[in-house]
Amino acid sequence: MDVRAGIDEDGSITTNAVTTTQVTVNGEKLEQKTGVVLRSSPRADSDSIADDNAFMEMLEKQISVTELASMIQKGLHLGVDRFEGTRYEKYDTLLTAGLQQLGLSGKHQLLCIKTDTVFKYVTPGYVPSKQARHYTYDWDNYGRYELTIEPTTGLVLREMMGILIASALIILLLGIAFYFLIKTILRQRTLDEMKSDFTNNITHELKTPIAVAYAANDALLNFGEQADETKRRHYLTLCKQQLEGLSGMVEQILSMSMERRRQFRLNIEGVNLAQLLQPVIEQQRLKADKPVEIMTRIEPEGLTIQADRTHLSNILNNLIDNAVKYSPGEAHIEITASSTSISVTDHGMGIAADKLPHIFDKFYRVPTGDLHDVKGYGLGLFYVKTMVEKHGWSIDASSTKGEGTTFIIKLT
Repeated sequence: MDVRAGIDEDGSITTNAVTTTQVTVNGEKLEQKTGVVLRSSPRADSDSIADDNAFMEMLEKQISVTELASMIQKGLHLGVDRFEGTRYEKYDTLLTAGLQQLGLSGKHQLLCIKTDTVFKYVTPGYVPSKQARHYTYDWDNYGRYELTIEPTTGLVLREMMGILIASALIILLLGIAFYFLIKTILRQRTLDEMKSDFTNNITHELKTPIAVAYAANDALLNFGEQADETKRRHYLTLCKQQLEGLSGMVEQILSMSMERRRQFRLNIEGVNLAQLLQPVIEQQRLKADKPVEIMTRIEPEGLTIQADRTHLSNILNNLIDNAVKYSPGEAHIEITASSTSISVTDHGMGIAADKLPHIFDKFYRVPTGDLHDVKGYGLGLFYVKTMVEKHGWSIDASSTKGEGTTFIIKLT
């Protein structure tokens, strides 16, 4: 095999590949020569290529040397192909391995087109889609390869999967963080508003008994009311009631403060529920400014509960007090107790369904528009829930607007 390459006057590179084979005809050995000529495109700057310095200029221009080496390589391949034909199956196997090494599936369609032959190989089961990409490798005027494979978008996505997942997780975490941040800010804002309302309410609640007691005391001192036994007793009783109410408010606030201290402990003992309820009911009847009817049903009659006597009394006192305050007109209250639960039911104005989940929140009061006929400062039910949970119990509330409310303390 003889391969020669050179540069023509027009700047193109020509390669001659001549193969010589020996054949025997009638006992006589003869030589058979076949040749192929490859010619590159003429160069644009080929005016001086035929000069004596053409070879030096070719060496100075690296691309000319590269083209010359490529043409020699093609000539060698052409010469080899004369001795042994191209093994397309082997070529396709190597192509499949190369695609798989790059991370591609390997499914493809391959066409090897030469002047006298066409080889086609399709991976079993592969049908090119409309999005398939076509790649052509042209061996000048000798032949070409045509490769058809699916787009590499899937490969790119798989290569970027780690980055995409990490980015998605970061965005998700940021979203969650912003959600909790906004939720916390809104909650803090709500608490701030509730504290402001509490301050306004407690100021009003504290000033009222002070003003009433001051007026009664002033009447006794300055208007000679002490001479009238009936009025004197009335004014002193009024002072006592207002001071008791004031003391109760302060005691409840102090109880909430004590509850938050770590040294807070319950004094658990056996408490006879009927005996505990009796003074609580009497106290509510005396201080109420409306008729109050309270019915109790305790089974068994001598029911004893393991609890802190003081706080259990305060719990029931708060629930009954709310039942009285939120009952327009005469208050009808039912108290039912067993070894598993204690319930307090009223037939008052009830609580709206959207407000019911918030009634145990600190400082929360059910809004009543412009009406402020029911006084309070939003700590009663919060105290009840806190003390119930301190005992290891739970409390639920159910209500129908306009029909009444039921509080159930579950003891187990």
